[in-house]
Amino acid sequence: MNHNFLWGSSLSGGQCEGGFHSRSETVVDIIPQGKDTRFQYLDNPGCYLQRPEGFYPSQDGVEFYEHYQEDIAMFAKMGLKALRFSILWSRIYLDDSDQPNEEGLQFYDNVINELLKYHIEPIITTIHFDMPLWIVQKYNGFTNRKTVELYQKYVHTIVNRYHDRVKYWISFCEINVMNSALYMVGGAVLQPDEDRETILHLCAYNQLLANALLVKACHDIDDSLKVGCEVAGTPCYPLTSSPVDYQIMVENERKNNRYTDVMVKGIYPYYFQKEMLDYGIEMRNEDLKILKDYSLDFIAVSYYKSSLASHTHVLDNPYLEKTAFHWTIDPLGFRIMLNNMYERYEIPIMVVENGLGTYDQVENNQIHDDYRIDYLQKHIEQMKLAIEDGVDIIGYLTWAAMDVVSTSEGMMSKRYGFIYVDRNDDGTGSFKRIPKDSFYWYQNYIKEETLKRKK
Repeated sequence: MNHNFLWGSSLSGGQCEGGFHSRSETVVDIIPQGKDTRFQYLDNPGCYLQRPEGFYPSQDGVEFYEHYQEDIAMFAKMGLKALRFSILWSRIYLDDSDQPNEEGLQFYDNVINELLKYHIEPIITTIHFDMPLWIVQKYNGFTNRKTVELYQKYVHTIVNRYHDRVKYWISFCEINVMNSALYMVGGAVLQPDEDRETILHLCAYNQLLANALLVKACHDIDDSLKVGCEVAGTPCYPLTSSPVDYQIMVENERKNNRYTDVMVKGIYPYYFQKEMLDYGIEMRNEDLKILKDYSLDFIAVSYYKSSLASHTHVLDNPYLEKTAFHWTIDPLGFRIMLNNMYERYEIPIMVVENGLGTYDQVENNQIHDDYRIDYLQKHIEQMKLAIEDGVDIIGYLTWAAMDVVSTSEGMMSKRYGFIYVDRNDDGTGSFKRIPKDSFYWYQNYIKEETLKRKK
């Protein structure tokens, strides 16, 4: 582990910012809170485009827009060396006019400068499940080539503005989650007569091109900038020694790896190219050249759980515990995933999300979350073993620096943060910030790791 290793945490604008009065809507602003129904609408929002009555938690988030100075001061007290956050495209361009919103640009100037004041490295994601809704309504997201052009204009605006202070850039959050959340990631709304896989592949083609255009913009504007794209790292195990289970595992891994294959290797692997042709996607020579010339500098990866491949549809791994939200807890899978990824691509990896989403209880203005500390300790131990294996890991950023609105459920009660935010699932609460026990644990952990590197 080198002396420049980034110990930090992450946030996203669509889950924390609020500031709804000074931006346009995002794709998640129109999805109401609902534990049992929300995720299906992140794939295809259906009736929610009509704005039925309900509670829309992303519109206010946890009011980071109003509290960013207080929050960043707490991150600094915790000892964070890096904070990854997303810029809301909907705050920079309120519509498809050519003029960016100066108020939005100034807000991120303020956030970046506040981070740098405390020597916290800012790491920017351009879209973190928070595409502007006007792009969905006018162009149906990344199904339309026009969205690639608009994205190119957007990233030129923000890279030109912030490149002197921001070294690391990430195009998209968990691009491979588009496999199950087409609307949230790709901004596409399916029509009744449309084939989902055809639309998925069209979105993937345009979004992979957009990723390469971010690399080009960063390298053209400032060749010291480093660009990654976040992928969800989810190792898949065959349930049995059945060749059928093994083949299902291979297919699952291909679906997850195909995006990274293109972004790192600069070419479509044979199986992904065949899929594109089978679904009638036009693959232009000039696009393929851009992909070849502008590949990623590093891979950003999230890790929460592993999965099973089974022809009998048994998906519960008997060897693993589960969270309160039925996600497997698999620290060894973290090491396995990191090794597999580095063996396949051999470029630096930045872990940008890893954490435990569960219920927290407030007792006498304190939150005793030993379960979160245990989770993080075990995962960090496995990451360090992966580094000993030879994997080049340049940073470890947890999810999340503070409690935010959960993407998958839209709940506040599914909490990931080191800092408790007093907001309830129905939107009530004081928004008061309270450090959890894990806050002080991570503070001490980072301090000890920093001292080790100085010796």
